[in-house]
Amino acid sequence: MSDDWGDASGIEGNYDEADSDETSEVSEPVETSSSTETTESSSTSETNETSKTKTNIKDEWNGRTIYIPDGVLDEMEDIYLESQLKLRKAGQDEFKKNRHFYPLLVQFGVEALSEADAEEIQDRLSELGEE
Repeated sequence: MSDDWGDASGIEGNYDEADSDETSEVSEPVETSSSTETTESSSTSETNETSKTKTNIKDEWNGRTIYIPDGVLDEMEDIYLESQLKLRKAGQDEFKKNRHFYPLLVQFGVEALSEADAEEIQDRLSELGEE
């Protein structure tokens, strides 16, 4: 997709062309006039600065494989799309599933689970068992 928002599966939109090029080196111009060389050199500097600040999360973060019941997964997909729309309407241009949504989902879940008492946890486990 060209709008960088991806689809519900999370496959598209997680890494746009800029993400895939961020870790690669930018080649220097071979032979140009001095005015063109100055423009390309500053462009190369900006690209290198971007590379230092935003890299592929697969290189920086630890990966985990988790197994989730279909009902929960369906709800996650809906929440991802709803969150994406809310942020888009608020002017947030970027909301990628792996870089933004999953960490937020886990953070919110950790907060809620840490505040839950034993009865609330048992109730949720019962709900999971029914799916």
